[in-house]
Order: sequence, then structure tokens, then C-alpha cells
Amino acid sequence: MNPTKLPYNNPRYLCSVAHHREMPKPVSAEYCVLGRSNVGKSSFINHVLEKRNLAHVSKMPGKTKCANFFRINDTMIWVDLPGYGYAKTSQSEKERWSKLIKEYCEKRENLYGVIWLIDIRHAGMKADIDAYEWISGLGLSVFPVITKSDKLTQSDCIKNVREIERCFNFSPRPVVYSIHKDISRVKFWEAFSAWIELLASKRNA
Repeated sequence: MNPTKLPYNNPRYLCSVAHHREMPKPVSAEYCVLGRSNVGKSSFINHVLEKRNLAHVSKMPGKTKCANFFRINDTMIWVDLPGYGYAKTSQSEKERWSKLIKEYCEKRENLYGVIWLIDIRHAGMKADIDAYEWISGLGLSVFPVITKSDKLTQSDCIKNVREIERCFNFSPRPVVYSIHKDISRVKFWEAFSAWIELLASKRNA
């Protein structure tokens, strides 16, 4: 893929909703961004879309409290969902987040697939295994992204990627991502665009 032809056009924030009943009317294909708290969803979104501060970044887990909608181009919207797992917040807020994620993934009629982020440093965590079993049980297509590859040595990256692939047996293979390397962005869009085309061919078959 030519880096000058990456498939986003002035991506922008649309809205945030705290409850499923507040969701905007479906207008485009949607892909949700899902992952454990502190997996780096906001940093990933900002880097992969080349738009600093599009998504709010915090060093504290659990700062994404709503479903945040971003228009990527004329035919695609991404929805950044709250992280699952650990977060310093009340039990009632955790329950609201869980309900928001559950209802969005189960009921959103124009949800085409899940961009699922996994921290390379934590292969095979129970929270991720449980989440993947649930996503798979819904029949949702998953595009895996392994984040924070810059946090490990190359040899440890290779070892942990193999362990993650062994745990989840992904198809397609995950994209290993670093927000400090522009080549990660190009590799993501090459693989993600091919995955979208594959999903479209299956829907039209």
C-alpha cells in the first residue's frame, strides 16, 4: 500500500455515549476498538490515524468511560469502547462499562468487526481469554493488534507474539504495533484493508 493512499480522510470525533440507548443512528460500517484497560487503545487510534489528541490519552487505566465514535472516512466509523479488566473506579461504573460493551457488541446492527488490542507484555491473561471467548461466541470477526512492542527486546517480542498466537490461534495473524514506528501504521492498514475486503466478499457470497 502506498502510504499516501492510506484509507482515512480527515478522521474526526463524532460523539460519546454512556448507554446503549444513546447510540446514534447507524449510518456506516462500524468497527469497535476493544481491549483490556491500559492496553493503549487511545494511543493506537491517534497514531494509526495520524491525528494527535483525537482520542484522549491517559497514563491511568480506565479513562475511556464511554463509547467514543470517530468517523474514519465516508464509509467507516470506529467506536472506541471502555477497557475491560482492571480500572480504579467504582463497581457501579465497572458494571455500566460492561453493560455498554455487551449491548453494543450484541445489538449494534452495523457492527462489522472488532479491532482487538492485546498488550505484548501480557500474553494469555485470563481477562483476554475470557473476552476472546465471548467475542467469538457472538460470531464477530476479530482483527488482532498486539500493542506496545517497543516495550520489549526483539527476542522477547518474538517469544511473546508466538505465545499470544498459540493462545488464540488467530486468523488473520495479528499486526504487531508500536506507536513509535510509522511502519506499524502502514502494516496495519495493509492488513486491515485486506481483512475488510475478505469480510465484504463473505457477506456478498
